[in-house]
Amino acid sequence: MGHIVFGAPGSESYHLHRRLQGALEPRGHRISVLTLDAAAHTFWRHQLDHGEIGIGPLRPNAADRQWAMALGPGVSGRHGQHLAGLLRPLRAWFAAERPSLVLLHRRRGAEACLLQRLAHEFGCRVLWTGDGLLPHTLQIDERGLDGDAAASRRPARDYRVVPGDRSLLRACLSHALARNLPVAAEPGGALPPPWSQRLHDLPAMWRSHGLRAALQSWSAWRTGSSRRKAQVPGPTAWLPPAPFVAVLLQHPTDARLRLDADAAPSQRALLDHARLAAAAIDPELAIAAIAPDDHCRRPHWLARDIAWLPASAGIDAAAVAAATATVNHPLASIALLAGTPVLHCGRALYGLPGVGTFAPLAEWPAALARTLRRDHPRLRERFLSWVFGYGHVWCSATHPDHNGMLGLVQAIEARLEAPPEAAPLRYRRGPAWPLAAEGRSG
Repeated sequence: MGHIVFGAPGSESYHLHRRLQGALEPRGHRISVLTLDAAAHTFWRHQLDHGEIGIGPLRPNAADRQWAMALGPGVSGRHGQHLAGLLRPLRAWFAAERPSLVLLHRRRGAEACLLQRLAHEFGCRVLWTGDGLLPHTLQIDERGLDGDAAASRRPARDYRVVPGDRSLLRACLSHALARNLPVAAEPGGALPPPWSQRLHDLPAMWRSHGLRAALQSWSAWRTGSSRRKAQVPGPTAWLPPAPFVAVLLQHPTDARLRLDADAAPSQRALLDHARLAAAAIDPELAIAAIAPDDHCRRPHWLARDIAWLPASAGIDAAAVAAATATVNHPLASIALLAGTPVLHCGRALYGLPGVGTFAPLAEWPAALARTLRRDHPRLRERFLSWVFGYGHVWCSATHPDHNGMLGLVQAIEARLEAPPEAAPLRYRRGPAWPLAAEGRSG
């Protein structure tokens, strides 16, 4: 059985990690939670019955600081010093514990990068999970998420051996268009850490992350106590009656935008170039801008002839548009499921040539014409069959159901050196509806 480490989990993923611990331990696995700052240690120490670990930083030397600065852009100042100080105690912990697998969920920051590098240094497997391309699904990958995922770097020839699963892909599209929700119990709230301990953690958080992060840590535990019902917003706007290009916009804080797009364009630049590309195809081809969320107001600079739609209309717009353009929005996957061409300018999980079309903004007019003219339906079918059958687990991050937990445990155990002696798991790939009616099982 394996020693599985939850690497620097956020409080917002409390329910998922709690359910996963409850699913893994009865199968003989040992669970540890590796926390890298004072506030996170306090939070998880009050949630889990055992297995929590907190590591205090030491004074870093020059070599440690240089190593930490190589973790990524923006790692400097207090944060860089903090990570550098963790290097030696973390190395000592990995050398002593020799875990089987480190699970990194959602957060793609320097802390996760630090744990990934150390895990590889000590021969430990790594598994990433994060928000999937479809609502209430999880990506799984051993290298990273989205633009960092190993799947985003594979050539088209690797998918020649993948059988196309049309029933799965039809179900994926139906699942998205129907706003299907997981059948799962409502999440239980996390226990609030004592205010005295949170107050005690403030100076340490200020020293390691700065004043703003320290103040935010005071109430960060509340993200793990949310009892909101699972939901996917329904459509709230009419789509344009004429053929249109859907432009999926993203928040500047979107990790996909920050980490997977070199010099990500502004929303205005994205729409301007999409408009030029559409006009080069047909001057009558309309543009529909899909807002990052339902609360974003129409920008004052937006041209009158561009439709402004709320984020809740993005699923339908991507499915029925003549083409979908974006930096790297996950809902572009719905366009691919519906056979709608996708044009993007950032690294994405669906960036395989022949599936999505990657092009810098300046090249969008020619790229859009090319992607409308050339279609590769067999490659797209094989790629999507692999992505949603094996590159995703049908498990909600906020409302995990029983089948989703089986899939996540199965993905973890498949990467352990020695297969567990416990009974095999019967996980069904794909959405519960409509595939459940077909009696599919993995």
